[in-house]
Amino acid sequence: MLSPDFSLRSTKMTQTIDGERALAWGAVEAGVGVVTGYPGSPGTNTFNAMAEMAKDHGHHAEWCINERIALDMAAGASQGGKRALVCLKSVGMNVALDTLMVLNMTGVHAGLVIVMGDDPGAWGSQNEQDTRTLGPLAELPMLEPATPGEGRDMIKWAFEYSESLQSIVILRLTRSYSVSTQALSDFRPAAQHPTREPDREPMSWISALRTTVGNHTELHEKIARATAQFSDLPFNSIDGNGQKGIIACGMVHTKLLDALEGTDTSDLSILKLSALYPLPQKLIADFLAKCSEVLVVEEVDPYVEDAIKAIGYDAGFTPPILGKRTGHLTSVGELFRWQIQNALDNYLPGFSPTTRYTEENWESEKPFRKNHCAGCPFAEILSALREEANALGQNPFISADPGCVVMAAPMLDTKLSMGSAIGVACGLSKTDIAERTIAICGDSAFYHGGINALVHARATGATPIVMVLDNGGSLTTGGQTTPDKGVQINGEAGPQVTMRDLALACGASRVREVQEQDTDDYMRSVFRDALRDPTLNLVIVRKPCREV
Repeated sequence: MLSPDFSLRSTKMTQTIDGERALAWGAVEAGVGVVTGYPGSPGTNTFNAMAEMAKDHGHHAEWCINERIALDMAAGASQGGKRALVCLKSVGMNVALDTLMVLNMTGVHAGLVIVMGDDPGAWGSQNEQDTRTLGPLAELPMLEPATPGEGRDMIKWAFEYSESLQSIVILRLTRSYSVSTQALSDFRPAAQHPTREPDREPMSWISALRTTVGNHTELHEKIARATAQFSDLPFNSIDGNGQKGIIACGMVHTKLLDALEGTDTSDLSILKLSALYPLPQKLIADFLAKCSEVLVVEEVDPYVEDAIKAIGYDAGFTPPILGKRTGHLTSVGELFRWQIQNALDNYLPGFSPTTRYTEENWESEKPFRKNHCAGCPFAEILSALREEANALGQNPFISADPGCVVMAAPMLDTKLSMGSAIGVACGLSKTDIAERTIAICGDSAFYHGGINALVHARATGATPIVMVLDNGGSLTTGGQTTPDKGVQINGEAGPQVTMRDLALACGASRVREVQEQDTDDYMRSVFRDALRDPTLNLVIVRKPCREV
């Protein structure tokens, strides 16, 4: 991982940094005051860089126990007059959606930007959602940078625009943007954090029956203004004047340029589209007017492709629009350069690039799909659990949360989302299944969403065994600590909120613990006791990751 030197308050030194750290540079240059987030890639490294720079540049950086709280905190910081940044990933945006769909109505005070990482290819996610559709749902501006340098400039612009429009601005990034690098220089942190007087205007931050419809009307007006302004946005551009059109979105534009290198582009017009919502309708209509046909290159869904057709229809320009709907490009997975070249083979007569990318040669472009870390204890823990259950004549249903436990997926019966394991186990217990149910979650997932489910289990009389696998932190995303450890983000000691105390307070009849130094025989005896216990009980297995 690239680790630039952030010790200087400003520097003209040129450093090669990745896309996420470029966003962090821009946020510091914009004078962000509060940074929140929850671990999840892409997006984690933006926060990590902000945390590294917090001491030197004076902003507050704080991991939250889930994304909803991260956005809530940012909303409070904005209302209080400080610029705020939230770092999360696609599925994390789902968790924050309840607050997001009210905050879009109330608007913001000081600038509030969300860096949201989508994961085409599902390299580190439980789904492959295309979160661009959240732009029109929430009616919030959304942009996607094509290069680290553009990301740096874009996030600075986003804070200014957020305050101008009084709206959240979302920056979408993907894995390929996160790992892309660029030499950047002239790092100039803001001399002061821009602050505003706290906003205490009566009813301005209250969404209720008497204000909601008016706020919704104002939200429509904001997006109408943004639609007109985005046609002149500097992050969108048109290159060339040919009749063959290509529209490329965000980081995919960079891949397109690589794929085209060395070929004759005199017959091409290329629209680089960084504004994902609202789309720059006038710019797009003008582009369609001069094209005989258009190929749309994007990840993952045909979001822009479908919207382009509607814009063209309304403007009276209807050249053939090619892309995912026509089979020129895939609608699943990350879009690689070799796939773009395959589409160009069918679209551009005489296409002859300098470099021919192939699937075989570009395996290295794919991220490493991680198996077990060397000596990962989770497989042996689950094997021991299954063996002890079988010895007692039991064949329990095991539900799990995302995290390191997925490394032992064949031993599980179901795995959905963060915090779902306990609720799924409760649901299974209400069916005709005779077997015991076991819910397995990681230490981070327990705090993220497991606590509410544990209370529900107690309140409704469900009796699953809840097993928390504590490997020392959120290790699939970088080893971030949990409240159980009592360690702050800067490494200093802080208040400790233990899983044992929480579990007992939430209604678990008993909490059993297995420590790192305990023997395998002792761990198995704890499993047997829990399996014999007919009540709602919790087992904490503390086995730190051996690679940390």
